[in-house]
Amino acid sequence: MRISVAALVCLIIAGLPMPAHAAGDLTRQKPIEVVVELGTKDGEMRFVPDRLEFETGKLYKLVLVNPSPHKHYFTSPTLASKVFTRKAEVKHDGKKLAEIKGNIAEIEVFPGGHSEWWFVPVATGTFSDLHCHVKEEGGASHKDMGMVGTITIQ
Repeated sequence: MRISVAALVCLIIAGLPMPAHAAGDLTRQKPIEVVVELGTKDGEMRFVPDRLEFETGKLYKLVLVNPSPHKHYFTSPTLASKVFTRKAEVKHDGKKLAEIKGNIAEIEVFPGGHSEWWFVPVATGTFSDLHCHVKEEGGASHKDMGMVGTITIQ
């Protein structure tokens, strides 16, 4: 669709939506829910699933659930750099306790808790930097114990 400068000025003056915004606000579409467990009930150090796939331009609600007896981090600097974050929410017993806006590099989830990260991927790539960097007292990090994953954005 081609539009003249005069027509564009008329749209601006009239307060009508711009052609580039005709599809609407990507952060207001119905989210695709993806649930990831951080650890297992038996205390295994792993993400379930450990391979995540997303598509650019779609809104996701990444639900991070911690069924384990340990606290865990969902950390992926590359994912954080390739998404537009709408918000992150902290909930307890179905009640929203906090809403965080802006750039998010990692989310910590305590035993029995869950958080939601709402985002729209804006760049493609495959990266293997998903990990939990919690370190047990006197022991190895959860990452060293196998709590790692891969993320693909198409």
